[in-house]
Amino acid sequence: MKDKSHIIVQSKIQRNPGMIASNLDGEIVMMSVENGEYYGLDEIGSRIWELIEKPIVIDKLIQSLMVEFEVERQQCEEDTLEFLADLFSRNLINLLE
Repeated sequence: MKDKSHIIVQSKIQRNPGMIASNLDGEIVMMSVENGEYYGLDEIGSRIWELIEKPIVIDKLIQSLMVEFEVERQQCEEDTLEFLADLFSRNLINLLE
């Protein structure tokens, strides 16, 4: 399992291009060819997935989410980092230099 401690607001990330994803009624359903597992994302997770199609610094991602979902910085940062750490541990996103 990958070390999740590397996911910080200054990290630049992008979704793993090896993922197969489809939008079903506003929610993303994905399959990892690498590990043969399916994943379903809720509305916010699906929006994050859309926003990380291209490389993005997590801080910028958080700023976008705060405006879009009208959430406070601390809560948005905690939830986003936790979600991204989970995706990273499953090899669904890549950390970029």
